[in-house]
Amino acid sequence: LITGRGIKVTEPIKDKVNKMLKKHENFLGKANKVQVELKKGISHAGVENDLKVEITIMMPKSTMVRVEEAGSDFYAIVDLVDPVLRRRLVRYHDATRKWEGDESWKVVEKDKFQEEITSIKEDVYADNIEVSPVITRYKQYSQNSPMHPAEAIERMELLGHEAFMFKNIENESKYSMVYKRADGTYGLVEPRDG
Repeated sequence: LITGRGIKVTEPIKDKVNKMLKKHENFLGKANKVQVELKKGISHAGVENDLKVEITIMMPKSTMVRVEEAGSDFYAIVDLVDPVLRRRLVRYHDATRKWEGDESWKVVEKDKFQEEITSIKEDVYADNIEVSPVITRYKQYSQNSPMHPAEAIERMELLGHEAFMFKNIENESKYSMVYKRADGTYGLVEPRDG
């Protein structure tokens, strides 16, 4: 399903998207739904990167693979999305062995991966400016089945997000959150008992 928001989707761009998706059809066999949305940022008209391509693929077990890129030309954006989509689909394909129980989930422990901080970032509060955060988007989800933190990391990466909340199978199914750190490693936030 290819739709447009703020633009009319032409046959040549549909052909370009379908041709790109066809290259990945061996990974899309299990897909329940593939949705491609082409957007033009009306509020940003004339801005260099006011066009966006979002691809959302619904896989079994409520798993979503999502890719988005922005630019000034839809054809070029589709070319940018292509390798990112392939990496995420390969990652999903590799993760299914774990979801199906053929392999176990593993997380590299902190002790095995030491990091060295070489520079200290600028202090955000140096000017004592009071900044109130603004919530611009609310999301709800219905993922009720507990999962291993490594599986949560896979799902987060498949979505292209920086954080993912889940019921942790290793923590009596309490809600936990994994997040991607600036250095490329991952963090895990868990509730404290008591």
